[in-house]
Amino acid sequence: MDPFTILIILAIFLVGVVLMLGGAVQTFRRQPVVAILCVIFLFPIWLIWAFVEIFLPRPGK
Repeated sequence: MDPFTILIILAIFLVGVVLMLGGAVQTFRRQPVVAILCVIFLFPIWLIWAFVEIFLPRPGK
């Protein structure tokens, strides 16, 4: 692969990681105990939950 393609792939990956971090934070704000248990025992399900949280409104206090 040429360097430009690698740069594009890296940029897309970094944007995805930043978006997933936002969703991950929202999972812990919404249901902290469930989020911790999912991270420990059901990591793939927690990743899907964090992805869905990207599109949901922020939880209220």
